[in-house]
Amino acid sequence: MDGIHLDYIRFPDVILARGLWDKYGLVMDREYPQYDYCYCDHCVEGFKAQSGIDIRRVEDPAQVKEWKQYRYDLITSIVNRLVERVHASDKLISAAVFPGPNSVAKRIVRQEWDRWNLDAFYPMNYNDFYLEGPRWIGEVTLEGVTALENRKPLYSGLFICPNPETKSQQADPENHGLLPEELEDAIRESMLNGAAGICLFTPGRMTEAHWEVFEKAIRKDYTASESAD
Repeated sequence: MDGIHLDYIRFPDVILARGLWDKYGLVMDREYPQYDYCYCDHCVEGFKAQSGIDIRRVEDPAQVKEWKQYRYDLITSIVNRLVERVHASDKLISAAVFPGPNSVAKRIVRQEWDRWNLDAFYPMNYNDFYLEGPRWIGEVTLEGVTALENRKPLYSGLFICPNPETKSQQADPENHGLLPEELEDAIRESMLNGAAGICLFTPGRMTEAHWEVFEKAIRKDYTASESAD
């Protein structure tokens, strides 16, 4: 074993990506109390001891920046403790994270992952979930690379459409993703905006048409001087 890869290292989504609202019959245009975590005794008492605030008595906890930061720090602490243990065994550790970190990850799942001491980051830049096109992948890639200050590599995670010919008929966004004709743009946007590479969610969803585009796209020379038009 060369290392450990983390997934679901976060709080539940307090706000779902816009493309998932219809699937779950929800409108999540802001933080709603019934979807916010965690208000267990341990978290509430720990926050009160640190800040003096009893969050259960606050009318709108979503407005309390210290409460957000407290939960960011809980996840960061867990991750960095794991990093120490893994590195002590001379292994590498990485994680699949939400895009951002500021635009999405912190806001919806409390991942302040630019403070995580990982060896590599794999943001899940699932543009269809956010009703965005490939250009958005470049925007969140640049955001992540900038937040990390190039301390560690970032690999842009691309969500692949398994059945391109029926994508428009698929109600479930889990069956959406990048079409073959979008894949090159997604790779290009990722690389021009500082990604060390890309990863596929998941290779099993790739069609022959995807692989043909992929084989050509990964052999191109993406330089910082190119335009990202």
